[in-house]
Amino acid sequence: MRIIEPEAKSIAYLIIIAGLVTSYFGLYILTTLLFVSLLVWLFFCSSKIINPTIPSAIVSPISGVIKKIEKDSNHIEFQIKARFNGRIYAPNDLQNIRISHHHGFYTLSNHSAFGRMFAPKDILEADSIFANNNLRIKIEVMPNLFRFCGLNYANSKSLFLEKIGFLNTGSLSISIYGDNLESFAQEGSYVVGGNSPLVVIKSPDSSLITPDI
Repeated sequence: MRIIEPEAKSIAYLIIIAGLVTSYFGLYILTTLLFVSLLVWLFFCSSKIINPTIPSAIVSPISGVIKKIEKDSNHIEFQIKARFNGRIYAPNDLQNIRISHHHGFYTLSNHSAFGRMFAPKDILEADSIFANNNLRIKIEVMPNLFRFCGLNYANSKSLFLEKIGFLNTGSLSISIYGDNLESFAQEGSYVVGGNSPLVVIKSPDSSLITPDI
């Protein structure tokens, strides 16, 4: 089960008030532009909070298609091409969140090694306790064209991530470091942000802990 909270509306309220004021003074063209910007804000830059409530899985932070999966004994990385969305959710309960912003050059594809090395990106690193295992999670966000919003979060113990960028043509990679990790998703599959399981924990008897969605 996922708990979905209302959209953040503070900026939307300000735009509406400004639109009413300009309408009162007969500035209809400006009013129209303000309400168009309201629609743009609600679609691209508003925040939807989804608290992680799937204790037995690391979920996808964004909706899109998994382009590549890399894994070894204690690490799994998913490279996801964003699809028709610009929202990113926490893959699990996060602690000790650290964020860095890196400038770079836009390329035609950020999935290549060259593109990922030099692309502008926001990087989030955090700790997480998952099925009694201590994990380290790293998320890299790489927009292909322009970055309208920056990576942000409520506080260092946030249970969610707010909307962090215009990613309709961008990509995201999430790396999970820990023991007994098993990929639940497959390359080429479509995942839903905040809901689709990516990683589960393999129990000592080699059985998987099935996510309770």
